[in-house]
Amino acid sequence: MADRRERARGRGAGRRSLVLVLVLGLATALLAACGTGHAGRPPSATASSASQATLLPPSGDVRLAAFGDSITQADGDVPAGELGPGSWLSTAVTDGVVFAGGWARGGATTADMLAAAGPVDADVVVVLAGTNDPGADITAAETAANIRALVDLVGVEQVVLSAVPPRDEAPEIAVATNEALAGLASESGWHFADPMAGVRDGDRFAPGMSTDGLHPSEEGAAVIGAALRTAVLEAAGR
Repeated sequence: MADRRERARGRGAGRRSLVLVLVLGLATALLAACGTGHAGRPPSATASSASQATLLPPSGDVRLAAFGDSITQADGDVPAGELGPGSWLSTAVTDGVVFAGGWARGGATTADMLAAAGPVDADVVVVLAGTNDPGADITAAETAANIRALVDLVGVEQVVLSAVPPRDEAPEIAVATNEALAGLASESGWHFADPMAGVRDGDRFAPGMSTDGLHPSEEGAAVIGAALRTAVLEAAGR
């Protein structure tokens, strides 16, 4: 009887030892699997994927705001978001660039634009202004002050200040205005663009680029819009 009890205890101890070995083996395997990361990949693979994701180029459309006069308004309604083919905006706002808001009106001075300005949620703002200021007895210094105040109100960090188009009946006015605008952009740290280079011949409109020596034709507006689109994308870092 005593021998049978001893043999039974021996068999029980053997089974317990076997179970303990199996449990320890399973625990070791689980710990090893946890150390490899998700789906058995080593930690370095997961970290590498995260690093690559942060290096992807920025995506999404560039949001464009615009303030101007008849050159911007043309045959549309800029405050309502309607962009006609006679406006440079209709060419600038294409693949990857969207219109975010703004204001324009035929005959508008920089004082008019300032009075209508307000915050716009955009990446880049284009200001094409100054053509009508001399006729309203607004000095170059006042034009600069109005544009600075407008930009502050709009609250968009990246600013593209555009040259104004030629004035065939008085080309010296547009030349002097553009010199003042280029200086303002330089002083303010803004981007200065001269999209009118493609529609000028000397200091006047090139043939076919204007309807009346003051306003661009649809062909001229498309040339201006393509140049301003490039300036906007550059300002946005695209």
